[in-house]
Amino acid sequence: MEIRKTCIQVFLAELAITLVLVFSYLFIYEARPPSALTPDIQSEIQFKHQDGFWNKRILTNVIQYKSGRVISDENLENIKIISVNQCKNRRFLMYKCDGASLCGGMGDRQKGIISTFLLSLLTNRTFVLDMTKPCKVEAGLLPGVYNWSLCKEHIKSLPKKEYLKLNLMFGNRSYAKEIENFDFDNQWTAKVVLIRCNTMLIDKISRHNYTKTRISWLLDTTIEETIHKVLHTLFQPNQRILEDFVKLYNNHVQGKHLVCSHIRIGKNPTLPKDNRLLRGAPNSTKILEFLKRYDDSEKFAIYIATDSDAVRKDAESNLTSYVNINRPIVHVDRRMNESVAEACEGLYTGIFEQFILSVCDTIVLTRSNFGCMAAYMRGVSDNIFMYNPASREVEQYNLTDIQRVFKFF
Repeated sequence: MEIRKTCIQVFLAELAITLVLVFSYLFIYEARPPSALTPDIQSEIQFKHQDGFWNKRILTNVIQYKSGRVISDENLENIKIISVNQCKNRRFLMYKCDGASLCGGMGDRQKGIISTFLLSLLTNRTFVLDMTKPCKVEAGLLPGVYNWSLCKEHIKSLPKKEYLKLNLMFGNRSYAKEIENFDFDNQWTAKVVLIRCNTMLIDKISRHNYTKTRISWLLDTTIEETIHKVLHTLFQPNQRILEDFVKLYNNHVQGKHLVCSHIRIGKNPTLPKDNRLLRGAPNSTKILEFLKRYDDSEKFAIYIATDSDAVRKDAESNLTSYVNINRPIVHVDRRMNESVAEACEGLYTGIFEQFILSVCDTIVLTRSNFGCMAAYMRGVSDNIFMYNPASREVEQYNLTDIQRVFKFF
């Protein structure tokens, strides 16, 4: 009886303390003036509870990023490291992009990075990314669930005799053609294999004999899903990207359906050093006419990423729902007279615009690695439209159709 009485007394005491704490919190919360919650935080909380494709990627109370689908830890086990102390016992495959040669635009670079990463899995070499042209890629992107930066400094300390350097850029396709039958274990004996590459090699890697035992998951994965998983495994946007996206949303979108298009023109007065597109520039007037179906500023916000100031001006003149972030257009690989700082901001803008495209509710593409990589990062077939170079019309497609229509790889 005495024990029971003591337990009841302890319970009542704890209950009383709990009630005091609850009423104290409610009193303080109710007494707090409305201004204690800043407008920015208010809009971020409102943003968090709006419906939209962005919500699959971003938590805005603290502006955190939620990745897309990634490669499992089990499938990364042979190449992944968790500390710099492990670097000395590893062999490496490094993707290199610096001032020593052309690297291509962001989409070209991503093709090379994906190919090099899959080769690292195929050869059991730890993957390292060293992209410093026009500045470090960390200006916009950080490592994802796989950290490609841990051994970068260790590799730089190794003597040159430890390196094998390969160039798979642009016209140098002969090496790429040999990959599916190449004897990597006996031919790649250097501690560091350094690759410059802008070629997509998924199909060739999937046909290699090593693939069945070393990356068997690749055999059951589509090209579009492989691209999605590799990019989300390797990268996440840095905090500046996330903050700028939340500002864009709060200032222009606020719960509306976000419609985006990437209109790649190629060589034009804005980027005179760029190449002409092999299949010709898309008809931007037709694309803007298509976008007019969304030209209701109460329901839609329209964002257009482009390499042409003329397209921006046309969009501003013809679309009331158009959103312009007014950042300069810079080709990250074919600079004109920009300073390093300006070129670096151009790289940031490219990464930012591709991120915007990857979280849009509706996306309209032209034939460009940059925009199509954004669609693969987005990772769903809902509301994908493409300007078909053959029909010269904007038509609805899915992720699988991108390669069939545009024939990139």
